[in-house]
Amino acid sequence: MDDHQDLVVVALSGVQRFIEESRSTSDLRSGSQIIVELTAQAVSVFEESAAELVFPASAREKVGMPNRVVALAPAGQGAELAKRAVERVHAHWKEWLREFLGREEDTPGMPSVVWVVAPPRAGGYPEQWKEAQRRLAARKQVRNFTALEARSTGLCLLSPRWPATGLPSKDLRPFERDMLSAANWVKREHGRRREGIASTYAIASAPFRAAVLEKMNDDAAVAKHVKDLREAVKTAEIGLPGWPLRGMAEPQDDTAKWLWRHGGQWVYPDSWSAESLARQFGKPASGEEFDLFRIAVGVGLIAATRLQKAMLENHKVAPPASYLAILTQDLDNMGRHLSDPDVLSRKGHAEISDQLREVAEKQTALLHSPELLGATAYAGGDDLLAFLPAATALEGARACKQAVVEVSSSLPTASTALLFFHRKYPLRLALAEARKALAAAKSMPEKHALAVGYLRRSGTQETYVRKWTPDRSAPDRLVTDCLAVFARSGPQEAQLSPGLLRDLERDGPALGRLRPDTLVAELRRLVHRHTSAPTAEQQKEFALQATDQLRVLGLPDSSSSANPEQPLIAAARVAVFLRQECR
Repeated sequence: MDDHQDLVVVALSGVQRFIEESRSTSDLRSGSQIIVELTAQAVSVFEESAAELVFPASAREKVGMPNRVVALAPAGQGAELAKRAVERVHAHWKEWLREFLGREEDTPGMPSVVWVVAPPRAGGYPEQWKEAQRRLAARKQVRNFTALEARSTGLCLLSPRWPATGLPSKDLRPFERDMLSAANWVKREHGRRREGIASTYAIASAPFRAAVLEKMNDDAAVAKHVKDLREAVKTAEIGLPGWPLRGMAEPQDDTAKWLWRHGGQWVYPDSWSAESLARQFGKPASGEEFDLFRIAVGVGLIAATRLQKAMLENHKVAPPASYLAILTQDLDNMGRHLSDPDVLSRKGHAEISDQLREVAEKQTALLHSPELLGATAYAGGDDLLAFLPAATALEGARACKQAVVEVSSSLPTASTALLFFHRKYPLRLALAEARKALAAAKSMPEKHALAVGYLRRSGTQETYVRKWTPDRSAPDRLVTDCLAVFARSGPQEAQLSPGLLRDLERDGPALGRLRPDTLVAELRRLVHRHTSAPTAEQQKEFALQATDQLRVLGLPDSSSSANPEQPLIAAARVAVFLRQECR
């Protein structure tokens, strides 16, 4: 019975910061997996005892593992079990230090594990839960400052709060020799030696490469260009480790398999710069050896250019997109939901734990499907971080939002952010902007909103924030449905000129004062004026569709009542971006 048991909560703190202090998708994925594995170590202590797990259900959960453990232990044993769980987490971390660095080093604050115990109370589990939350909030206000003596070796590139340490191996290539702290070297090496995640290049180019793989058997020219790409990489000795996307089926042909696993970066002609590749791989910058290297790189440049030309002219497949998207999602008011009297019981919390695990499994399966070609960095049920190609990002956001409702209508609503960013843009900065976008979505009244933004390589950016259902008269039409009209799937489709933005910004205040029917007519005129298409009929059809969706996206809401033209302008900026880059 609950009134004869201790309620124990063990939580890993600083999780988001540790995960997102990453230079690459591999670092990001590794950081999340480290948290999952450390949480599983804590869970295993309770599984081996007489305690009853509330959530997660088991240490064997790999998808949907939270960073918090809740268990019921025999009265008086909770504190001892919590201490053992903390000790096991730290012991496992030390094993990684020895495995990846060959030595133990101080890593203050990593891992950071806090725990509280709520002893039996007259009100049973509900009162224990409330007390545990109060104690956990108080405990997180206390910081342990461990003395650390460090030589002047510089600061960690990813986490400047930590000193950098020596390289874990002398065999690292020049571009791998970063100044990292011991904690981040664990993250980096963990990612190198465990199952990884596709790179930003591989994700951005996924739809293009999937099309190439489909045509290789029937088009000898396409197959030859891919073979030339592979040979150029081999000759120049610039091969990189790579991870395929789970949604792309593994081909049998060796050349096709190379494109599937390693070709993400090399299908872009701008990847073939002899000077930058020489710096990256430590090649001589001049002399005969550099001349030979430059010739090999030139072959790769020609092959990438010809591959794109062959796909465009023979199969009407546009060049690979330069942008991909970060998808972040968070369930609204999850803490309040767990404290709701209708679910505040051991059974109720266990059911929520099962529901969140099912959400995580469903979202992961959707993202990894051939239709979406996404890559999941972390899926915890109430929290999601993933990457998608630009062409499938809107549908991915919609599918993940709907997955929550399909699992259980009693779960809280989901707020989501979708940030498009250039494949060469620093990942850390893109992640920070994605989190800002998610915060903007969650700041909407009653939350349940979507933020869609872009971050160009130049630094130009925009974020459009809207409730998931922008038009109350059409509750089944979501923001993603409206924006999907602007996503461009082929090179022969209508294009939308940025000149539309200039006109809208100039006339914005006046447009906000027009009657609805007059506004639609003027908006249609402007969109038609700035649309170009192969035929007049295509131009007219796209202008009609685009006007209808912009009208809905530009509807004033409670957050923009003081500036009614702003939703329309922000929506138009995102729409123009999607038409230019979302393919």
